[in-house]
Amino acid sequence: MLSNPSLVVVNNQAATLQVGDSVPVSTGSATVLTTSNTIVNTIDYRNTGIILRVSPRINVNGNVRLDVEQEISNVSPQTATSLTPTVSERKVKSSISVANGQTVLLAGLISEQQNLNRNGIPLLDQIQGLGDAFSHQDKSVARTELIIFIRPQIIRDSLDAHFVAEELRSKLRGSINASVANDAHVQAVH
Repeated sequence: MLSNPSLVVVNNQAATLQVGDSVPVSTGSATVLTTSNTIVNTIDYRNTGIILRVSPRINVNGNVRLDVEQEISNVSPQTATSLTPTVSERKVKSSISVANGQTVLLAGLISEQQNLNRNGIPLLDQIQGLGDAFSHQDKSVARTELIIFIRPQIIRDSLDAHFVAEELRSKLRGSINASVANDAHVQAVH
C-alpha cells in the first residue's frame, strides 16, 4: 500500500500525522464498597498505528531542520479484546537538515510476523500419535516495511502558498487515477 500525505506546519511548531486507532487501556480500577461491590475501571486511550511527529525550524541559510519522531504501534492479537492490551511499538527519532524542496529518506521500519495455525477434525486431531493424520498446520509470514520520504517546502508568501495548493490539487487528481510513491511532504510556514 502506498500513501502520500501532506502536512502544513508553522515554523518552530510541532505537527502530528496519525493513521490508526485509539485503543482503550485500563489504567486503574477500584472497588466501590457497596452491597454489590461494583468494580470501576479508569480508562485512557492510546493512539496506535502509524504516527509521524514533525517540528521544522527554518535556518537563516534557508535550510530546514526537521526533528522527526516516527512510530508504528499495534495491539497484539492475543490481547486485542482485553482492557490491558499489549501494544507493540517501533520508534525512530531523528534530526536532519534539508534544503528547501529536497527529498530525503528518513528511515525504514521493517517487521515480520509469523503465524502458525493448526486445523483438523475435532476430537480426531487430539488423538496422541494419530492426531497429525487428521490435521494440518499452516505457517504464514507477513512482512511489513514502512519507508518515509520527506520533502520540506518553505511557504514565505501567498504565491508560495498558491503553488503548494496547486501541487496538492494536482496530486489529488493524479492519485485518483494512479498510485503515487510514498512521499510525505512537510511545508514549513515562515
